[in-house]
Amino acid sequence: KKRAITFIDTPGHLAFTNMRSQGVNAADIVLLIVAADDGVKPQTRESIKIIQDASTPFIVVFTKTDLENANIEKVKQEVVKEGVLLEGMGGDVPYIAVSAKENSNISQLLELILLVYDVAGIEKDESKEFLGVVIDAKLDKKRGAVATVVVKQGKLLLGDKIYSSTKEVGKTRALFSPELTTEKMALPGDACEILGITEVLPMGAVLSKTPIAIVPLVLQVKENIPLAIPEKVDLAAFFGEKSKNSLPIVLKTDTSGEMEAVKNSLPKDVEVVYGAQGEISVSDILLAKDFKALLLGFNVKIAKEAQKLAETEKVMYRIYQIIYELLDEVEEVIEQLSEEGKEKILGTANILASFPGKTGAILGVRVVEGRIALHDKVRVMRGEKEMGVAKVQSLKREKNDIKEAGKGSECGISLSTSVDFVPGDMLISYS
Repeated sequence: KKRAITFIDTPGHLAFTNMRSQGVNAADIVLLIVAADDGVKPQTRESIKIIQDASTPFIVVFTKTDLENANIEKVKQEVVKEGVLLEGMGGDVPYIAVSAKENSNISQLLELILLVYDVAGIEKDESKEFLGVVIDAKLDKKRGAVATVVVKQGKLLLGDKIYSSTKEVGKTRALFSPELTTEKMALPGDACEILGITEVLPMGAVLSKTPIAIVPLVLQVKENIPLAIPEKVDLAAFFGEKSKNSLPIVLKTDTSGEMEAVKNSLPKDVEVVYGAQGEISVSDILLAKDFKALLLGFNVKIAKEAQKLAETEKVMYRIYQIIYELLDEVEEVIEQLSEEGKEKILGTANILASFPGKTGAILGVRVVEGRIALHDKVRVMRGEKEMGVAKVQSLKREKNDIKEAGKGSECGISLSTSVDFVPGDMLISYS
């Protein structure tokens, strides 16, 4: 007898902690994936804790067994050290080693899933009150708000009213299967997309057909509350109240799960002044302009009119498909901003002698640290006292023009303006 299995695939990046939590929330069985070459990672430890807190039946799946550096026995010991007692190693947690590349043990994994399901005594009763868990949600330009839902119990039919806790959030206008075929109903264990929702629902929201107070089925995971700008707000005044030490960002993502993951991973110096789902629009460009904010998109597109407006209004925007690239570049921007306005010493030199020149005295120097380059801004120091500042107008070694003098080298320097100096003073180049 063949049976259908619905797989919920959660991202492995550290940023998607809550998404993995909600995956456990919706699932009957968890597959804990551990690479046979990498072993236990921080995400593995976090996932083990989530599974154990939820008391959900699970199977440990060791992957990439085809790689030369795969070491199943070593990785099994690592898993046991994390408190997962495997079968044959003092416990009853089933495990299996697979290779997707070589199609090794995949059918055996499917059989093991069904075995664990039967042993756990899990029942799918379509006569019970409908409950569904929102896996993710997004704002589609053509279809409006779309919720991806897994049915935990009961059944959902076209035309049914939908509630999130005690609030009505729409009516089932259309149901789509994972293959994007239209369906008339969704039964226990089914995954489906629901159209007719009036808002982008937070990941993990539990849906029903009647207004009842519902807590998450397994875990009390914090809700992702989308940021919203109050109506009739003076954006400039709003931004003026914010800390000047933070980097303001307008953030657009494809789904609510992505919004939460990105927001929770941004450095503390970043302030998401507005976040929403859907493509980058003209209003997002104007918002970023008023907030003097960077506009970042994750897995979204930008409307042509918005792109033209961004160029006209000089609003900086970037779009990413990979979360660590977004986070790395934001870190770089923060680092650059923290350096802005701070003086950076490029080089120091001892003034050894003074020579007459056509436009003023020439400094004979020896570079002791860093470098002195053409057009550098420099200051002359006599002990702690600043004697004057100027720019390097020309740089010569013997009679040859050079562009830069490095540590240990000697050269002659003409300054753009006359500065009082004597042999023994220090010349400091800075930016």
